[in-house]
Amino acid sequence: MQEQSELYSLLHLKTEKQFDSLRSAEPVASIDNLRSVSSSTCVLNKRIFGWHPYWNGSTYTNYQWNLLSDLCYFDYTVSSSTGNNTNASFAWSTASVVTVAKANGTKIHICATMFSGHSTFWGSTTAQNTFINNIVSLLNARQGNGVNIDFEGMGSSDKVPFTTFITNLNAALNTANPNYQLSICLYAVDWSGTFDMAALNSQVDFFTIMGYDYYYGGSAQAGPEAPLYNFQTTYNYTLPKSITYYIKQGATPSKLFLGLPYYGREWETVSNLAPSNTVSGGFNSSRTLLYVNNNAATYSTANKKWEANSFSPYYTYTVSTAWRQCWIDDIYSMGRKYDLVNQRGLGGIGIWALGYDDGMTSFWNLIQNKFSNCAPIVCTDSLFDMGGPARNYYDNEKYAYTLSAPTGSLVKLQFKSFSTEPNFDSLWIYNGTSTLSPMLGAYTGTNSPGTLTSSGQNLTLRFKSDGSTNTFGFKAIKTCTPQTIITTGVQEAGFFDDVLVYPNPTSGEITIKAGGILYLSLYDYTGKLIYSELNNREENTISFKKLNLAEGIYFLKINNTANFSTTRKIIYRE
Repeated sequence: MQEQSELYSLLHLKTEKQFDSLRSAEPVASIDNLRSVSSSTCVLNKRIFGWHPYWNGSTYTNYQWNLLSDLCYFDYTVSSSTGNNTNASFAWSTASVVTVAKANGTKIHICATMFSGHSTFWGSTTAQNTFINNIVSLLNARQGNGVNIDFEGMGSSDKVPFTTFITNLNAALNTANPNYQLSICLYAVDWSGTFDMAALNSQVDFFTIMGYDYYYGGSAQAGPEAPLYNFQTTYNYTLPKSITYYIKQGATPSKLFLGLPYYGREWETVSNLAPSNTVSGGFNSSRTLLYVNNNAATYSTANKKWEANSFSPYYTYTVSTAWRQCWIDDIYSMGRKYDLVNQRGLGGIGIWALGYDDGMTSFWNLIQNKFSNCAPIVCTDSLFDMGGPARNYYDNEKYAYTLSAPTGSLVKLQFKSFSTEPNFDSLWIYNGTSTLSPMLGAYTGTNSPGTLTSSGQNLTLRFKSDGSTNTFGFKAIKTCTPQTIITTGVQEAGFFDDVLVYPNPTSGEITIKAGGILYLSLYDYTGKLIYSELNNREENTISFKKLNLAEGIYFLKINNTANFSTTRKIIYRE
């Protein structure tokens, strides 16, 4: 953010038309009736928070507003000595993008930045009050929704004054309008322990982790802007580690939004291999998704590589015999990062920056497919702990997520490897949609789950690690398998010879007698799971009347403690 802000401030441009000229874009004739460019009726289930930099001009004409819950107008540049805005291009009061966002029901926020002079700001109560009063006035004027604080370059000495400032800002916003929201940009790596998360968590509505620039212009090696997994052994900072850190420090997971880059970075490198050292003083530049998309000859399929440890794509090619590498996300790698947001129970994502994919629809489609009620179920994919395919998981992890299969199918999970710190780091697997569902097992050390199949459409995984000692974790393959229902009452492979289910047909209740029953599951004729119970009683009952079931045919699956099963057809007549 700081790099781009400083670059465009040097141009001294002010109007939307002037910034459009940088891209040879046609000016927008009218903003009347400029509604969502998508006709989709899909409803978001996460917040999608995107920063719109003033220099992106009229790129908002291609935003799919129904898939954008929050727009943050960038930026109010804070004077550390006065608190006033020093950015002549900050046009919040008249910006068309703000008008159009409001017309489409998207929440609107102001992003306020400060990249230096923090101690001067902390030392001036007048400057702080001026800033607070200005923000309240700007939000009031356009019926805005909140302010996003992006104060970069702070260190440990800023921890206390920053917390005090945020507390005062929150109080002023609540007084002005209890619905105003306050959010804070968090560093990808909080090197100096700048943020007092325990104190800030109660003051803010959400945090936006700036999950990018893990590799930057000055990096000695080329690598991914936002590594999903550890790229190399000597520099172990990744998106999952950032998330784990902030949760451990006191952030509520649902208050964390993972900011992700719609850009990558290109370096001159010593070779085409990964990892490769960068050339000191050689070429390096950021590359937007649109730039890469519009230069397909350079960023071609032939030049595209896959770095398996970090799950990141990159392009490598030569310019005048010098190697270059451009690391930038594609649909699959970004989709895996969106999966991470769902797995860790975060509140949503942040996009830096809106307009960097101007006119492209692929990443909008990805948002729809990961964060809406239209999301398809992916049946076949790899599954890893937070360390990925080649590295250890992290200390202090705690999360749970659910795997699903389409109607009529079951989730099959085949573990290829498993190793955790025995008795301290564990994986629990539940047969259903949550950790309240029947537990299939708890696994630690080298006690692998092997291959597990759900009795319904869902499996839930819960993982927890302590504060020391980690190992390589687990690798698994998730697939969906058709649900097979036995309708003849014939018992499988001779097991459960002593099973009794009566009366059948029934007019209200059935009794099940079998030695060592572990799990009962009842399905309707379509294969939908409607009841399940985990126990080890030799006699059980199921009341159709209490379940308010309609007359018809049902199927009862019975598992014993050795995990063998039999299925019986039940006829229910009132």
